[in-house]
Amino acid sequence: MRPYFGAAGRWACGEDERALKEVNVLELDARGLMHPEPLERSVQMLRMLGESNLFHLIIHRYPKPLLMIAKEHGVSFEVCGSDEDGWHILFAKNSNIDLKDFIKRYCSV
Repeated sequence: MRPYFGAAGRWACGEDERALKEVNVLELDARGLMHPEPLERSVQMLRMLGESNLFHLIIHRYPKPLLMIAKEHGVSFEVCGSDEDGWHILFAKNSNIDLKDFIKRYCSV
C-alpha cells in the first residue's frame, strides 16, 4: 500500500457561530511506512495546521509519541481504531472544531 500525503478537500462545520463554516483537511496515510517516517511526516503536517484546517492521520500503530508531541504544542486530537484495522486520528489547533463530530466520518464512535 502506498502512503498518501496531501490535502483531501473541505468539510462543512456545524452551525455553532464560533465554529468555522469550512475546514480544510490535510491527509496523511502512513500505513506501511517504516519508522521513523510516520512520525517525521506527521510532525511536518502538525506544523502546517492553522485555524481553518485539521489533519487526518491513518496509521497502522497507535502513535503515542506523536500524541504526546501534539499535546505539548496545544494541538487537540481525537482517536479511533485498532492495531488490527488501523488508527484514524484527527488533529486541530482550533478548539472550536468539534473533532468528536468529524471522527464519526471515519469510525463509528
